Amino acid sequence: MYHYCLKIHIYGGDAALESELNAVAPLERFEHEIRTFGHITVESLAECDVAVFDLPVERPCRELRGICKKGAELVFCTDLREGLSEWAADFDDIWQRPFTPGMAAFRFRRLLERIKLKKDKRFVSNCLDAAIDSVPDLIWFKDVRGAHLKVNNAFCSAVGKTKNDVQGRGHYYIWDLKQEEYEQGEYVCLETEEIVLREKKTRAFDEKVKSKHGLRQFKTYKSPIFDEDHQVVGTVGIAHDVTDLKNMLTELEIVLGSMPFGILIKDSDGSVASVNEKFLHYFGLEEGQILGRNYDVWKHDTLGGNMQITEDGAAEACIGINGSNMILAIQREEIRDIFDNQVGELYTYRDVTTERMLEAQVLHDSNTDFLTGLHNRRYFYEYVNKNRGQKSLCFIYIDLDNFKKVNDTHGHQAGDEALVVTADILRSNFPDAFIARLGGDEFIISLIGDCEIAAVEKRAGSLLRNMNESFSRHPLFNILSGSIGIARTENPSVDIDTLLRQSDIALYEVKRGGRADYRVFPLKCSSMPG
Repeated sequence: MYHYCLKIHIYGGDAALESELNAVAPLERFEHEIRTFGHITVESLAECDVAVFDLPVERPCRELRGICKKGAELVFCTDLREGLSEWAADFDDIWQRPFTPGMAAFRFRRLLERIKLKKDKRFVSNCLDAAIDSVPDLIWFKDVRGAHLKVNNAFCSAVGKTKNDVQGRGHYYIWDLKQEEYEQGEYVCLETEEIVLREKKTRAFDEKVKSKHGLRQFKTYKSPIFDEDHQVVGTVGIAHDVTDLKNMLTELEIVLGSMPFGILIKDSDGSVASVNEKFLHYFGLEEGQILGRNYDVWKHDTLGGNMQITEDGAAEACIGINGSNMILAIQREEIRDIFDNQVGELYTYRDVTTERMLEAQVLHDSNTDFLTGLHNRRYFYEYVNKNRGQKSLCFIYIDLDNFKKVNDTHGHQAGDEALVVTADILRSNFPDAFIARLGGDEFIISLIGDCEIAAVEKRAGSLLRNMNESFSRHPLFNILSGSIGIARTENPSVDIDTLLRQSDIALYEVKRGGRADYRVFPLKCSSMPG
């Protein structure tokens, strides 16, 4: 329930008036703060809920009300023996001066009761509006003449009118019907209202209504509204649209048939109750071959080991159709009745072959160097971090010698071709390794696990010979050679950048010592095996 703090401002009143009002106990769900001001100010008026004017008022009441909070109560204290000012009657209450003992408190208590009554009425009205607007069924209240007093949002949606437009209007206007059209049709709304008013009890009816969505079938429940003397003063109605329920099977078949993916419905016994044409097409079936079969048995026999669970928990299956493979994403949804009991399951089979191909292509492109087809620097870090674990790790860092001269002499196209040739040589010599282009003419070979340094040196020497042989046969690349830096660790706490820096140090020593060779970190004298 609500709780409200009323701000009471007295203008010109003496201390006795404030004291008498303070003695009045707040009503339920209310509290009040009382302050006295020597004169009227715009600031104090703008924040008060009750303004008591115990001084001459020079402004018309309507001007004062325009300054006050919306809904504020304005009280004027005056000696009635002197007569009322011309605008005194516009105030919400008149308190007679001089005050007899207890009179101000009495009038103040009545004022609080009136305010509480307004707040309670507004609160109850808001609760009613919130309640009926949260219901998907149509709800309305009418007086005995048939004028609509209150409707909910669902009602407005059905008739295509606003609440303000509906309020106070009758059946023909709201439903856009002419009287002769109503009399010639099958509509019975007005007759059922008369039955409820006459019998003074709740009744249920099946009614047809012409709405903005076309002719609709409603199950309606109508009840009389009584006053305190048990006299009928109106009716309340609730209408549930059952048009779609009556057409559900037909519409379901139409919907299922129009879906761009396969649909299968399993009943509570586990049997296949319905499938659409797309499903039959996917699996090359006739309805008689699948309807009534146990779904789990059919799935095992048809999909078997072709199903897999993706990282996000979804199921996918690969099937053959018309000589090609198709990937189907399978989604399961429970079908429940109004009592939340599971009465079946709905399965959708969606062709995601193209999506998966695009995803794979995007993933490949994001991990691959466009020119050489090797992995790129970003994926190099991702791969090593993911696969290293507690295993030993070895980096073979390769840099082309005289690559800038090839670019400067023969152009960047020749340089690009040299990089492609180098990538092919690396793949040929290390088919079992992870190879990446770090950028420019720098390449990295990553060996995880079994990578004894003696074997690595032997393979590095063989790689250098193959590079020299390949480059020497090409008229544009005969000045090229390769330099290699090697670094290895068995300590999993040594990070990638540290090991990469160590291999780069070894590579620098090769460059400093004449190129076309390899070095191993920590540095030692080494020459290429003969």
